[in-house]
Amino acid sequence: MGLCCNYPKCDAKCLQRFRIMVERLVIGSKNIGKVDEWKQFFREFGIESANLSDFGELESPMETASTFIENARLKAFGYAKQIHEFVFADDGGYEIDYLGGWPGTGSRRILSGGKEGTDQELIEIVLRKMKGVPREKRTVKLTSAAALSDPKGRIIFEDIVHSAGIISEVPGPVLIPGYPFRTIHFLPELGKTYAELTEEEIRSHSHKRPVAEKLAKFLDEFNA
Repeated sequence: MGLCCNYPKCDAKCLQRFRIMVERLVIGSKNIGKVDEWKQFFREFGIESANLSDFGELESPMETASTFIENARLKAFGYAKQIHEFVFADDGGYEIDYLGGWPGTGSRRILSGGKEGTDQELIEIVLRKMKGVPREKRTVKLTSAAALSDPKGRIIFEDIVHSAGIISEVPGPVLIPGYPFRTIHFLPELGKTYAELTEEEIRSHSHKRPVAEKLAKFLDEFNA
């Protein structure tokens, strides 16, 4: 995986030698819900974006790393090398304090044999493991790590963010396809689950929106 000269503290001056303007980013995900969410944030901050589906059939990079940020880098790098575009990718999951950070990077593959589960299966497994655990020990983090690769596979931007909450004892009333843990991720300060946030509340409580804001500032410097 290529890295820029000052990685991970790359800045506009460092990147001037690349002499490439960023006209758009390709969102490196085949998860429709994830793509739509990032597109919404990118539009807010004036970032032009495209979908992987615009480039035909692509090989999905292997997510073999033990950390979210490394998996985000692998995806950004892997897709950038195939399509020769600036690619933004993220990786995230659920980290339950009581269970030592489980399921972590394997958040979608917690069925026996490491198989991927449906949204409902993932919710049920977590709630079953946390059955009887008192509220004060149900603390948890929704984690998201993001990386941006240039067309040559050099990682030029990255960030990692968290949303702290408590695992509810029962699922909330809203399920967002592709984001099962948000249905049980209770935010005490709002008295509701993450999945129930209004558009206004998302602006102040989304853990991903600040990434888009930082990325927009980075791109402004990059393109200056």
